[in-house]
Amino acid sequence: MSAAWRYTVMIVAGALLLLGGGIYTVRTGLAASRGPRAAQETRKILHQLGGEPGLAARKARLAQVLALLERERAAHASDAAAFSRRIEETFAELGLELASSSEWQPVPKLKLDGAAAFERTFVGTGPFDRLLDAVATLESWPDQPRVRALSVTRKGPGKVAFILEITAVRSVVKQAKGVKEGGQHAGG
Repeated sequence: MSAAWRYTVMIVAGALLLLGGGIYTVRTGLAASRGPRAAQETRKILHQLGGEPGLAARKARLAQVLALLERERAAHASDAAAFSRRIEETFAELGLELASSSEWQPVPKLKLDGAAAFERTFVGTGPFDRLLDAVATLESWPDQPRVRALSVTRKGPGKVAFILEITAVRSVVKQAKGVKEGGQHAGG
């Protein structure tokens, strides 16, 4: 075979190789253009998250977190300090001594439309009959705080030590420009 034929065969082989590479590139490009890559990635992520049920479960968890944050925001925006002073003044007027008390904490288990529940624990001493008067006074207020738990131990003659857990429900007001919670107790 002469040199001219060898070069011709090499040129034809190179052209066929380039043609094959071009066809492969065009075919790959057409396959990629059939569906957007973003849609394929979205389907892949959706499948990894568990499909529609997985997304619904995540949405429900996010809604729970949002509700908890809204209750906490309502606690900060409400007039909790004035309400706490009213409770402490009632105890003092009835001769009960408070040793300590907790901060208001949201109660996530209690779910009410348009309201948020909060609890606070008081620890103190005093006459048992005065403690019962304090409980009756608290529960008679218009904003209706409720005694969630009461534990009493004898302290001495005519005195008891107590741990009193109070739950209060506060209304949550939503305004048109986004969600802004606030609320006050009716008496204070």
